[in-house]
Amino acid sequence: MDTDFGPLDVTLRGPGEPEVLVIAGVHGDERSGIRAVERLREADLDLQRGVAFVLANPAAIEAGERYLDSDLNRVFPGDPDGDREERIAARLCELVEGRTSLSLHGTNAEPTPFALVHSAQEREFELAAELPVPHVVDHWGVNEHTITTCGFTVEIELAAKNSDDVAAAAEHQARAFLERVNALPDEPPDADPDFFHMGESVPKPEGESYEVHAENFERVPEGAVYASVDGEELTADESFWPIMLSADGSADIFGYRGEKIGASLEEVTETWIGADREPRDGE
Repeated sequence: MDTDFGPLDVTLRGPGEPEVLVIAGVHGDERSGIRAVERLREADLDLQRGVAFVLANPAAIEAGERYLDSDLNRVFPGDPDGDREERIAARLCELVEGRTSLSLHGTNAEPTPFALVHSAQEREFELAAELPVPHVVDHWGVNEHTITTCGFTVEIELAAKNSDDVAAAAEHQARAFLERVNALPDEPPDADPDFFHMGESVPKPEGESYEVHAENFERVPEGAVYASVDGEELTADESFWPIMLSADGSADIFGYRGEKIGASLEEVTETWIGADREPRDGE
């Protein structure tokens, strides 16, 4: 294969050409996945398939910044003649093409690991359903230019906190992925996630202090208080399932309104995947 990885920091391990990718550092300040990839590069792994361990945005990682020119996880499939991150996205899409990939991320909004997939890549549901996460979220119609729309890639979101515990959790997810795709000989942990669709964003009004009164992935009934701004309560005009709802995750939004689309892969396959749907307002 082409071994000129351009702006990517790639380490090849295992027999033969890489068939599997573990990616971190799409955002340079999300340290848990970066640390996990660095650990796995140095680990004595009994790899059964060729694996590429990828740090996607080395310059942003070195700077400790989310990105340098543009948000990498919003510009896929990229542009080989574009800015720094657009060039990275184009090269990363080339590397992902025809392979199976896991991309590790961090978020301030949700400490529990969950998977992000996209309906355009139906196999992502099957892969995510066998990873040790309690929730799988389809972001079809929202944030359309992320890495999950670029080939067969599942994202795992972990806590953004840069700690040994979170780095270990990221490594656990990566090892389970490698086991699931038969790159490591062990069996992956059992998994039984619920499935959700991420819908429109929940605006964050201007204010000085913010509180969230709902739990992510737990239904908020119509009329229930889900947040407050400077002590003024915000109530749901219709029921929803919060996704990445946080007082601190973003300056402009609390998170996203979700809907539960299934309690099993079989249910999602029958009622959601491949269905003829139109995006709702805000998606």
